[in-house]
Amino acid sequence: MYIKAINGINALNEFVGKSVSLLFIALVITVSIDLFTRYFTGKSTEWAFDINYMIFGTNFMLAGAYAMKHDSHVRVDVIYQKFSPHTRAVLDVVFLVLVMIPLSSFMFYSTWIDFLNSVAARETSMVSSWRPPIYPYKAVMPLAFFLLLLQSIGHFITKFVIVLKGDSNVG
Repeated sequence: MYIKAINGINALNEFVGKSVSLLFIALVITVSIDLFTRYFTGKSTEWAFDINYMIFGTNFMLAGAYAMKHDSHVRVDVIYQKFSPHTRAVLDVVFLVLVMIPLSSFMFYSTWIDFLNSVAARETSMVSSWRPPIYPYKAVMPLAFFLLLLQSIGHFITKFVIVLKGDSNVG
């Protein structure tokens, strides 16, 4: 049963991670338009800065769970790799329970509240004169932390089973 849940979480974050990677194409296009406009007219576009940080921020935030799924977050591998798979699983379980799951839960809750307040206020960006609505962008933050929380729970289950059974081929 838990393997289906873990596979579902992994598939979801794989899909989201690969999908948001396509946003880099849009980012290249918008940066190029702004550069060409600036080069030929001497003026930057009003919208490019806002669009670019929203595209990059969306990619960065939504790729977090994908990076966790692929175990590509930064850690001190020189030390970590010297431990046995069982000891690494114990360290992962402790980290997930004490840091990752509580932090992801808190960040999901706080960014959800921020998003709801932003929608209620119909918040706009204060960064440029264009002032686009910012609340759709703020929806990405709770989504990102929710996906990270799901991936953390999936990792916890996988690592916990390794700790209990000693089998490093779980999930």
